[in-house]
Amino acid sequence: MLGEQFMVGEEICGVVVSIRFQEDILSIWNKTASDQVTTSRIRDTLRRVLNLPPNTIMEYKTHNDSLKDNSSFRNTKITL
Repeated sequence: MLGEQFMVGEEICGVVVSIRFQEDILSIWNKTASDQVTTSRIRDTLRRVLNLPPNTIMEYKTHNDSLKDNSSFRNTKITL
């Protein structure tokens, strides 16, 4: 990602921002969903870089689950 703030090597594959009426969605694609250390590092860095409040709800969903649901945002796992 811009500025290599995340320090996770080649783990991040892509990013998209979806501006919606009631909420905005930032999606980050990473290679290895099972690597909880890396996904936590991405989450924590995102909070720090965007200066998000501690109570910001962040959700995570694997690529395979997205394919099953035909959606990147339905049935996500909420992480704090």
